[in-house]
Amino acid sequence: MNKILYNNLNLKIIKHWVFDLDNTLYPASSNLFSKIDVRMKKFIENKLDISPEEAYAIQKKYYFKYGTTLAGLMKNHNISPKEFLDYVHKIDVSSLQENVKLQQILKSLPDNKYIYTNGSEEHAINVMKRIGVNNYITNIFDIKNANYIPKPSIISLKSFMKKFHIKAEEAIFFEDIPKNLINPKNVGFQTVLIKSSSHPDSNTALLETEKIHYDYIDHVTYDITASLEQIYLDMSH
Repeated sequence: MNKILYNNLNLKIIKHWVFDLDNTLYPASSNLFSKIDVRMKKFIENKLDISPEEAYAIQKKYYFKYGTTLAGLMKNHNISPKEFLDYVHKIDVSSLQENVKLQQILKSLPDNKYIYTNGSEEHAINVMKRIGVNNYITNIFDIKNANYIPKPSIISLKSFMKKFHIKAEEAIFFEDIPKNLINPKNVGFQTVLIKSSSHPDSNTALLETEKIHYDYIDHVTYDITASLEQIYLDMSH
């Protein structure tokens, strides 16, 4: 059997399709994650009784240092993860559009599909129902499953792989944050970066520093639906 390559992807060996959730399964231009971002700052402001400016500084500091704002709040302020997640994910998802094409492709793709997110399972289900893919991705690995150790930690990744008996060489990972693809690539995953000019970090120094991680990315796309459609067509030939 000939190997089929799609911009450095070997598709014939894939048995595990792994998707990040926010700004990956839906476009960053929907501004859904910005709503979560606002509520994170508000939570910190209220919980720590500090100014909006101080809350913003703490949010970003913890995100860069610990991988998620939540991890920093748990470590430094003994914040209940459930309280935080329930608050920040209490958002209106009506800006998301049903994605019929994505539904059709996910239904057609072979084998196992997963959500691997630093958010909560409840948030993942809420989002997937809105875009209509909840019947086609039924395996969810959320931050609670990871014992609140977020991506990009190798500990979190190994927990995910162990839970679902995933062999890295049979898996492909779709993610919007470059550094979250480093460990998957190192252990053998194929990797796809979902880029967007609307990404909340697209105009910051963060994106510049993350360019060094592009060696860990097999393919870059601005449209996950179009890419998955092409991948499916290539696999079908």
